[in-house]
Amino acid sequence: MKLARLASRQLRDRPWCVAFVWLLPAALLPAVPIDETRYLSIAWEMRQSGDVIGLTLNGHPYMDKSPLLFWLINGAWALVGVSTLAARLVSICFAAGAVACVVGMARRLRHPDPAVAGWILLPFVMFGAFTPIAMFDVPLVFFVALGFLGFIRWLQGEVRIGAALVLVAFALGLLMKGPVYLVHLLGPVATVRWWRSHPVERPFRVATGIGACVVLSSIPLAAWAVASAMHVGGVSVIDTLAYHSVGRVSNSFAHSRSVLWYLPWVLPFLLPWALLVRWKRLRHNLRAALATSAGRFGVSATLPAFVLFSLISGKQLHYLLPLLPGMALLLASLPRGEEGAFSFPRVRILLLSALLAWAWFVATTIMGTRGDATWYVAAGVSLVLLLLGASVARTWGDTGEGERLRKASFASLMALVASVLLLGMHVDAHMDPSGLATVVKDLQRRGVVVAAVNDEPGMITYLARLAEPLPEVTDPVAWARDNPSGLVLVHAGHGSPPTFVENAVILRDGWEGLVPARHLAQVRR
Repeated sequence: MKLARLASRQLRDRPWCVAFVWLLPAALLPAVPIDETRYLSIAWEMRQSGDVIGLTLNGHPYMDKSPLLFWLINGAWALVGVSTLAARLVSICFAAGAVACVVGMARRLRHPDPAVAGWILLPFVMFGAFTPIAMFDVPLVFFVALGFLGFIRWLQGEVRIGAALVLVAFALGLLMKGPVYLVHLLGPVATVRWWRSHPVERPFRVATGIGACVVLSSIPLAAWAVASAMHVGGVSVIDTLAYHSVGRVSNSFAHSRSVLWYLPWVLPFLLPWALLVRWKRLRHNLRAALATSAGRFGVSATLPAFVLFSLISGKQLHYLLPLLPGMALLLASLPRGEEGAFSFPRVRILLLSALLAWAWFVATTIMGTRGDATWYVAAGVSLVLLLLGASVARTWGDTGEGERLRKASFASLMALVASVLLLGMHVDAHMDPSGLATVVKDLQRRGVVVAAVNDEPGMITYLARLAEPLPEVTDPVAWARDNPSGLVLVHAGHGSPPTFVENAVILRDGWEGLVPARHLAQVRR
């Protein structure tokens, strides 16, 4: 008990430390197709070739993404060895950094209990779902929060350190995700007079400085784009620069999703706080929150970006993840007291739901095909996390509003991590490409010819630790004639796999598996 109380006191104002609980699903869950497996394969090909400039996928130039994530994954592999966990550690560290930045922002904006903002950010469902995955979104959240923090410090008179933070955040944010990063900064910059509630000193100088930071921070991305185009050969430097400056944003308008597509997802996106908030008092509480600088900044950091992303036709829910730091500040600014903004006992609903899900998954596994050792470890860890969250939820007592919020956040986080473990292990039974990768590696070892179609998304290159990408089938008929006993790795974006497909992995959209040469023409018409 003494140890638990000591840990509680140490973590009370350090919520970023709790983010490392995501190491559990990161260590236990398989790589997620097809995005995470694709990015891991790009990083693996970078490691195998030693080329840190020209990104490749299946041996072909890959110009769709900026390079920073792949550099960081290779850096993690160089430090601790090649593994999926090491690659995911990058995202987890950025999640912890984002929480720390939000706490710093709340402190600079004179929130009476700044750590609360970090505790609010931690258990957001979408934030947690993407934290243990090697993707771009959570690192982007960190760079957005770091840019916010630098801008606030700049305006508060710490010009040198504030400008340095802004410049670093801008440069690395662009190298992580491209120009879309700057969309998230527009709101606080454009509405600075409103959320500060008093004029900016030397506004022309600040505006000039921000403009200079944008220009200077674009240099690393532009330099990489030019070097990559020249390095690859056959790729226009001008076209590459245009694509990585405005093309990646303007191309989003080519997709067809309604301007209202995000609206039905707002409440699920804000879970668990959408469940805990007292909706009857929301208007009154928002009015009180908007009387604070932190609350107004939260609105400036979320609403303008939400509107802009709604106008862009290309939509994915995880594109909105960088809105969460601002939302955490807004929720942290809601008033406290007897009629506070949140109903914390509702956390028990989350815990009970997660516990029922745990019982259902365990029962179906026991009655059906028994899971492997990893499944049982995940089930045991999930149960421990749920019990830990329940034990915290039982101790509301007469503690203050801030302590109850911390406990609610911790209990919600435990329920979320347990749920991600359970769902991940369930999906593992259907979508885990590790078995397919093992088969490909074994076939190569036995001398069986294995190739891939030209649109295969690099699902097994990293997982199989291939020394080089699989050769590409350009003419299915000729290849089948020359390699009658060969197998081809085929990816289909829709439908179910035919019966002749071997080791098929069922994906959310389509499937991937090995097709014997004699059947290749049937799937590549």
